[in-house]
Amino acid sequence: MTSSMSTPMLETGTDNSSRSNHPAAPGSVHSAYYYNGPVNLNQYNVEHVGNAIFGDNRGNLSQRAPGGKDNRKAIDEAEGLKYLMERVASGAIHDSDERCDAPKCMEETRVAVQEDILSWIEPGGQDAQKIMWVTGPAGTGKTAILGTIADTCKKKGTLAASFFFSAFSGSANRRTKRCFVPTLAFQLMGHGGSDGTREHILSSAAQDQGIIFTKNIEEQFIAMVLNPLLSMTQGHGSNTKAAPRVIIIDGLDECDVEQYQVSADPAHARAHLPTRRKEDDQREILSLLLHASNNPSFPFRILIASRPEVTIRDFFATDGKACTRELFLDNKYDPDADIALFYDAKFSTICRHFRIRPEEWPGKDAKLILVRNASGQFIYAATVVRYIEGSPHSPNLQSQSSNKPSTPHERLQHILGQNQTSSPNNPLEALDALYHLVLEACPDPELSMKWLGAAQIEDPGRRDKFPVWLLRLVLEASPGEEQYALGPLSSLLSTQISEENLLKSYSVYHKSFLDFLIDPTRCGERFLTEEEALTWMLKGLYYSAAVINKFI
Repeated sequence: MTSSMSTPMLETGTDNSSRSNHPAAPGSVHSAYYYNGPVNLNQYNVEHVGNAIFGDNRGNLSQRAPGGKDNRKAIDEAEGLKYLMERVASGAIHDSDERCDAPKCMEETRVAVQEDILSWIEPGGQDAQKIMWVTGPAGTGKTAILGTIADTCKKKGTLAASFFFSAFSGSANRRTKRCFVPTLAFQLMGHGGSDGTREHILSSAAQDQGIIFTKNIEEQFIAMVLNPLLSMTQGHGSNTKAAPRVIIIDGLDECDVEQYQVSADPAHARAHLPTRRKEDDQREILSLLLHASNNPSFPFRILIASRPEVTIRDFFATDGKACTRELFLDNKYDPDADIALFYDAKFSTICRHFRIRPEEWPGKDAKLILVRNASGQFIYAATVVRYIEGSPHSPNLQSQSSNKPSTPHERLQHILGQNQTSSPNNPLEALDALYHLVLEACPDPELSMKWLGAAQIEDPGRRDKFPVWLLRLVLEASPGEEQYALGPLSSLLSTQISEENLLKSYSVYHKSFLDFLIDPTRCGERFLTEEEALTWMLKGLYYSAAVINKFI
């Protein structure tokens, strides 16, 4: 056999050459390759051989499939998509099935606030700030507004991605940061403006069997969101600027801490690691978004909604102040008018369903009371209407012998009279769940309830509640206790008190929260009687007097 070092020879010819001893296959191409030498086609990058005829000097034939590189790319992308989908919180996307019953703005309501947000998103907007923070007290309709904005932007083609955190969700993936980056990356693959974005994201996901998902959230964000977008922008900069898009993130305050276990013994691991709080994860997410928005090539605006929790508020007042526009949902947007429209529409539907004459029920005075009690709180209005409508699973009216209100009229009277008479039935379960959630998030809920209870006690001489300065003087056993107890409740009452307001009492945003505090059937085990709150306050007064006497 000829030495393998001999020079191979490859030439082409027609299949009717005398060198061929084999007839061509029917339908084959009439050309053949004649090769003398060691056969190692990979060495010469021969990907396809047709009608090959080899001489006596034969070796091992290794043939690649046609389009091998394309196949390898397809396999890599399939693997990347598999790893990515395992970590996507599909329920957090604005139009997911999990959010099919999520609140949305009723037509002709919240028009002014929606116009403000959409004008900020639209091309040619004068506002150079690339982040908007929509905030306001609990229950003012932030999620409904952002859900409606997401629907509108999707129809216009300006929505890049969305993530709706939820502490109430049945899906654990919506409660922490774990799936935040993969979910954004998955949506951005279809909105990046070029196939290169998808390829870049899936390549990062497939590398080393999805090792990127074991990295911290910053590394994930850079590899799977920022770098693909910046790469796409540099290659198609003028195209991406033609249609600005927005990333929408709702309920950031409901993002809870991600738990880590770096040891087989969790107790041992915790003993050597500092305790991480949910506020740390929330600030980490905000820092990533700020870093992205500060890059001039980053093509998207970022719309964020949350309650004005201390950590989030401080971030936007310091690090994010220069590039953030704050939109606070207060009375300038006339929520009472929108709530009145909401009640009109819903009561009209109830009347039609139960064949009630709308001119006879519920009456103008009843609606005015409901609007006033809502205090601009859309969650109150929505909860009231759901209660009056009754359970959708029980369309027939309950038996009149039942001690529970059965007809819409009886349910309405129950709502209107709940402050005068205690009832074992709670018509505001959804609202109470929100209040319980906020209270239990305090570092010391019992202490917070004591401060809240003392803040509601009336000064007999002034026939008004005690002023802030006096409560601070009497109740603070140590400097900073007031903020420790009430700071986490900033979504329910004003905790940033100016000098001129120290002479006034604490301002609670919603009357419904005060109703919750004084009703043991709603407040549950956290309920504090006025006598208990007064006793605790007097102990503080006695302690303060003893301290003062020491210095006299």
